[in-house]
Amino acid sequence: MKRNLFFLLTLLLFTLCIIVSIGNVVSFAGRYIYPLDDAYIHLSIAKNFALHHVWGITKYEFSSTTSSPFFTLLLAGFIKFFGNYEYWPIVLNLIAAFFLIVCVNNIFKTLSNRAYLLCLNLVIWCMPLFTMVLIGMEHVFHTLFLLLSLFYFKKYSEDHLSKNFALLLLFAVLSVGFRYESLFFIFFICAYLFFVEKKFQKSILLGVASLLPVIIYGIISIQNGSYFLPNSLILKGNTSDGGISGFVIRVLGNGYRGLSLLPLVVFLMIFIFKNKRSGLLDFLKSNNLQIVILLGFTLHLLFANFGWLVRYEAYLFVLLVYVLKDFIEEILNSGKQFLKFAFILLLALPVYLRTWTMFEKQTLASKNIFDQQIQMADFLKKYYNQSKVVANDIGAIAYFTDIRLLDTYGLGTIEIAKIRKNDHGEFNIENPKLRNFVYQYSKNNNYDIALVFDNWLHMPDNFQKTGEWTIKDNYICGGPKVSFYSIKPDEKNNLIKNLKEFRVSMPKDVEVKISDN
Repeated sequence: MKRNLFFLLTLLLFTLCIIVSIGNVVSFAGRYIYPLDDAYIHLSIAKNFALHHVWGITKYEFSSTTSSPFFTLLLAGFIKFFGNYEYWPIVLNLIAAFFLIVCVNNIFKTLSNRAYLLCLNLVIWCMPLFTMVLIGMEHVFHTLFLLLSLFYFKKYSEDHLSKNFALLLLFAVLSVGFRYESLFFIFFICAYLFFVEKKFQKSILLGVASLLPVIIYGIISIQNGSYFLPNSLILKGNTSDGGISGFVIRVLGNGYRGLSLLPLVVFLMIFIFKNKRSGLLDFLKSNNLQIVILLGFTLHLLFANFGWLVRYEAYLFVLLVYVLKDFIEEILNSGKQFLKFAFILLLALPVYLRTWTMFEKQTLASKNIFDQQIQMADFLKKYYNQSKVVANDIGAIAYFTDIRLLDTYGLGTIEIAKIRKNDHGEFNIENPKLRNFVYQYSKNNNYDIALVFDNWLHMPDNFQKTGEWTIKDNYICGGPKVSFYSIKPDEKNNLIKNLKEFRVSMPKDVEVKISDN
């Protein structure tokens, strides 16, 4: 009875946290604004696919801009049948969050009350689930389906029932479709089934089925002139291109940004060591889930990302709590008070870095997006709704307008992605090849204006700078300052006039500079 009451109170507190967080943003923006511009990228592609049958950041051409095809498809379905509503990501994430809470509640139900309370709270508040809902991205769905994949892998390894393998297969495909990082874990599950369990056919079937979302999306992308992998993975992923030193530096950066996971990773390694067996086969069987998660975590550390509102590694935190639930039970029930104290003390790191920091920063991030991306979108909607625009932060401006877009970062423009593919998210602002491409492309295709971060790429010399917007207390945007350029010589005076007129309606704490020269 007490446990059920606590579960209901936890749901109530979680709901209250969501309402308060949304209210904080509405208080300054008049509506809810996502704290990441990437949410609007999903919405833009979903809108164009649902309404114009074009899988692209704009309705004019294909672009492989999303790294979560299933989430974008899900949004497109709701837009198609229920209307173009910018808050579908929150609605869907709340539904997924409810099922995730129910799922972990059932998983933790065998624990003692103290362990149950701690594990449930860690998942909800240190993931943190409220942030993953409010950023409007795919991470809640990804976490839910990958957790269920691992849960049914464990059950199948214990009872070898066909229904549990079928559920493993289903959730593995879904988890990969929502984020490709799931393949890190599916790979080791397949290896375990093949080499340890000798389930050769099931191992191959699981591997092939899990790859289908990647293969199908990759074939469609190649047919449309893009890469096999989404542009975001090509441009942001950590590969060996660029040399061993660059690879190591990026891994160390990942480790630093993923510091909040360190206590749980250490606990997992201790737990595996404690469960050592005399024979290798017995060791692998008794620690199969722990080893799969540890090795999957390692691949994420090496080849994926950490950070940006702690979203990339949020699912890893949940998986670590899941696999450590029995270890947590053992520590809390231990008679060694020092051990319990040390354990709780170490948990202060994720509580501070993941829970407290996100309470503080996610509203600030929404304020940044409102002051910068939403203002750019409103400006373009009013004056340049169907114009040709050069930009390098593209979500909101693509979703709220009908512009034609040249993306100098490369997420929405494959030609630029091919130029920048070895940059790994770094910026060579004097890149002569890229500057020349932007110059030739904008000239040949009669582009009108540019709204860009100058610290990402210096614009060609023929672009005429006419103004700047600078936001305060930047936390999440690519830069505090956005520069406006006239590309057509005869557009400069008109752009200046529009900037002056729009300045009146902008947030008062955005610094506006306009050139009259």
